Amino acid sequence: MDLILTILRILTAVVAPISAVIFVILSLVRLRQAQGRPPKNEELCLRCGQARKGGDAQFHYTDSTMAAGEQTAKRKLLPSEKEILGSETHFVCDHCARRALQNEIGQVFLMMLPYPLYLYLIVPLFLEGRTFANFLIETLLVVMAVIGVTTAYYLFRTTHKGQTPLTEGRDQLAIYLRKSALGKKLNYYTRFGSARLKK
Repeated sequence: MDLILTILRILTAVVAPISAVIFVILSLVRLRQAQGRPPKNEELCLRCGQARKGGDAQFHYTDSTMAAGEQTAKRKLLPSEKEILGSETHFVCDHCARRALQNEIGQVFLMMLPYPLYLYLIVPLFLEGRTFANFLIETLLVVMAVIGVTTAYYLFRTTHKGQTPLTEGRDQLAIYLRKSALGKKLNYYTRFGSARLKK
């Protein structure tokens, strides 16, 4: 049992943070290389309203009339049944798209750092011997570490699967900015998330 716990701690407090850092570094390298086109016909960024280099953000939305559980089940069984109600294209500058993705990097570190600090600094200094309190806190921190490394991997994929490293980031930012105006009851899809929808 102790061996399993030790392996779990090494995976979540050492391997996971190192993996997350590697994913983040690779993502940052891709983001620095990204450069959009100059705005044309007085295009302004959807977020900041400035005419800087950027690109088009595109997304689709579908009706969301089913309960959440039904939607999840139907999406798995019949993913192509959803028909697109509408699509939007907006200009988003490189600066805003890059900043949105960099904010995700900050969230990764906020989720990854607490567990190693807790396990290798706080526990030896202040909480030695408090097993029950340690178990509850440690469980929460393990979950956060798993979410953190998953987010880092998702960010890595986001910067690698588009036409440019900022493509998916632009789409996600446009959805975030337009969601309140269009309605939160719709389902929103980036270009890659909508690959199996009916056109």
